[in-house]
Amino acid sequence: MLDVLIAGAGPVGLWLAAELRLHGVEVTVVERRAAPDGRSRAVGMQAGTLDTFATRGLAQRFIDRGTPVPTGHFGAATTRLDFSTVGAVHPFMLALGQSVTEQLLEEHALAVGARVLRGQEVVSLTQGPDAVEAVIRAAGSHRSVRARWVVGCDGTRSAVRQAAGIDFPGQDSTLTGWLADVELDDPPTAPLAATGPAGSFLAARIGDGVHRLAGLSTATMHRGTGEPLTLEEVREQTRALLGRDLGMRSPRWLSRYGNATRQASRYRAGRVLVAGDAAHMFFPAGGQGMNLGIQDAANLGWKLAATLQGRAPDGLLDSYDTERRPAARAVIDNTRAQLALFAAATPEQIALREVCSAALAEPRTNRQWARRIAGFDDPLPPGTAPDAHPLTGTRLAGLALNAADAPTAHPLMHHGRPLLLDLDGTRTPCTAPGLDRQAAAVNAESSHPAWRDVTAVLIRPDARIAWAGTDPDPQRRAADCRTALRALSRLV
Repeated sequence: MLDVLIAGAGPVGLWLAAELRLHGVEVTVVERRAAPDGRSRAVGMQAGTLDTFATRGLAQRFIDRGTPVPTGHFGAATTRLDFSTVGAVHPFMLALGQSVTEQLLEEHALAVGARVLRGQEVVSLTQGPDAVEAVIRAAGSHRSVRARWVVGCDGTRSAVRQAAGIDFPGQDSTLTGWLADVELDDPPTAPLAATGPAGSFLAARIGDGVHRLAGLSTATMHRGTGEPLTLEEVREQTRALLGRDLGMRSPRWLSRYGNATRQASRYRAGRVLVAGDAAHMFFPAGGQGMNLGIQDAANLGWKLAATLQGRAPDGLLDSYDTERRPAARAVIDNTRAQLALFAAATPEQIALREVCSAALAEPRTNRQWARRIAGFDDPLPPGTAPDAHPLTGTRLAGLALNAADAPTAHPLMHHGRPLLLDLDGTRTPCTAPGLDRQAAAVNAESSHPAWRDVTAVLIRPDARIAWAGTDPDPQRRAADCRTALRALSRLV
């Protein structure tokens, strides 16, 4: 019997597999595609995802293959979002094709011991009290596999989600945009955005001499997603939106995309869970889809491992749903707002776009939305204690350590287990069997005011703050820390 069967070898399924292997869980990933897809649906890796990869020592692999982009967009607002303000370890978006991302993630997953089986797909499920029986189709034949847990990372048409009886309510597409991966004879020197009465246009280099062009034209936005897109239409629309066609040629991929928006009614049904596009879909504004899914996997991995290995407290796995559903809902809301700016056509809508552009010119507002698009500042988990420190539930960011071997906390998290940092140098005596590694006493430096009174902090494996202490007394702080550890996992 398998420990965990994952359907889908996209970025979300591969990252989840690697995270589970970090805890010794046996994982098999099945993927319908016989070979990796050379197309790149996602071409933006946000700072929040790079921070997650940094906690496992992997971020540089992706940076070496991509192009850092210091600013981003909110819809078609003319004011750019400044990612240098977000407080991330890597304060930029990385332009990188999803095909490269998947290649690097598959290499990582295989290196840590995951099995990836291509040309195979889950077609049905039957749940029992202790396991799930999955029917897998491969090369025209079927076989049954039993697994303690099954996770659907198999896209918006997820067979796992449907077989588990999880509803996927929402709305169908009401308008479409287009994208084209092409070579350019007259490429822009930096990411390019244009807006006007004809619609909105974006262009960015995604590697290997290829640029991603994306447009939403008021003249063509009601064409169906299945209507063929030609290079000549892309040229025509680019001239209308930008004023020139950039010398485009050699198309790699031409496609239309819609604004269908849906979210799974629950992320867990018994021993079956869903993550990534199997759990949510929305208009691709701000490059948030893949990045949201990676955070699903980061949240789920350590919780599912602890549950499978019998060391999770009651409700830990259910917290995957209660934490990640609000996070996806917040992204759905902001992508709908961005779409309104992209599709502005009437004088009133164009005025709204101008007002939003002016609002984003205010530094505090710009930083707020830069952090959200970058993958930080999800809604706090429901049930957070009202007297908890404001950092509780937030993602680790803005903390620098004056230690030569660990300028930030991320290098101390490669083991994937909870991390306790003593920030006032008194060596908080909070140890516990199973706490894989505890940082030595370090002094912290941070410009973020939220950290000024913090004397110790417990960081979850997904780099969220489980507890932050402010008591200067080491013994009382240790007692608070042990309480936080007991709430987090059965480590004491």
